[in-house]
Amino acid sequence: MDNNKEITPIESDFPTITPAVQRMAEFVQFVRWYAIPLDYRDPKTQKEFAVQIGVNQDTLSDWKRHPQFQFLVLRLVNQWVVDRVPDVIGSLYDSAMVGGKVGVIKTFLQLAGVLENNKSNK
Repeated sequence: MDNNKEITPIESDFPTITPAVQRMAEFVQFVRWYAIPLDYRDPKTQKEFAVQIGVNQDTLSDWKRHPQFQFLVLRLVNQWVVDRVPDVIGSLYDSAMVGGKVGVIKTFLQLAGVLENNKSNK
């Protein structure tokens, strides 16, 4: 075994959260749930989610005021969007091929770098 290998630290999706949260696992679950767009959430409501994780709904409202809550949510929202880019491009391609709408085709060609995105192309 080579003892000279570099160790790569594993980074958490969630940096150290201060001020401390009493029920960290549930807080993280809430952040992850809240970062999902409304139409894709299960359960659908904050009240139902509170019951599911075993906390009072008021606790969730308090957690939303945590200084790092929005930062953590936005970080996960960004990842959610990035993860779906290939599917959106595929859908755009399908729409361009089937529907043949000029706006969809233009958007696809702009993404491909074939068509410049400027006012003269309108």
